[in-house]
Amino acid sequence: MAKRHLYLFAYDIADIRTQNRVRRILRAYAVGGQKSLFECWLTAGELRILCATLPAMLAENDRLHVFRLNETVPPFFFGCAKSLAFEPFVIG
Repeated sequence: MAKRHLYLFAYDIADIRTQNRVRRILRAYAVGGQKSLFECWLTAGELRILCATLPAMLAENDRLHVFRLNETVPPFFFGCAKSLAFEPFVIG
C-alpha cells in the first residue's frame, strides 16, 4: 500500500467558477477543510495528479499553495478549534 502524507492546499482565486472547480476537486481528496484551505492525505501519485491538474485551471493572478505538513508534530489549537475526532480513513 502506498504511503500517504498530509498536505495543506490553500488558494486565492478570483473567478467564482474556477474557485468552484478547484474546490470540487480538492474536496474529493480532503479530510478537512474550510473555505479555501483543505487538508489532504495523499500518495505521491495523487499529489502528482493534483499538481498537474490544478495549476492549469488558474489565471495569471490566482495563487495555489501546497504545503506538506509534518504528521509527527502536534498542531496548536486556539479558540474552539479541535483536533479531528477520528483517524482519516482512505480507500485506495
